[in-house]
Amino acid sequence: MRMHLIAVIAMFLATNAGAAAAQTRDAAVQRANRMAYEAAMKCFVTAGAASGEREDAGDRAAAARYEQAARRSFDTASRLGEVLGYSGSRINQDFGLAQTRELPKLVADATYNRNAAATCRAIGLM
Repeated sequence: MRMHLIAVIAMFLATNAGAAAAQTRDAAVQRANRMAYEAAMKCFVTAGAASGEREDAGDRAAAARYEQAARRSFDTASRLGEVLGYSGSRINQDFGLAQTRELPKLVADATYNRNAAATCRAIGLM
């Protein structure tokens, strides 16, 4: 009887440890998806700002490339938002918040702008 009790306790502990590990993995995946979502939002704003700057400078080819990068970032963020279970209105609201938060920094701080663009290039969104 004692061996049976020990076996039951061991199985219980193993099952709970497995469930905890699965929850930890799920939480890590959620965090990674949220970070990617935020990065794609930032890249959308960064590429859009770069497109406008290039358009103002008369470089239509570069403006078109940045516009394409902005679309790619938008699509990536939208898909990640869906994966995260966000509604369309939540995703649209997040795009607006990202623009409100990022655009003034990108315009006012050339170093911030360069760093944001470098990050977007590094993750393949610009």
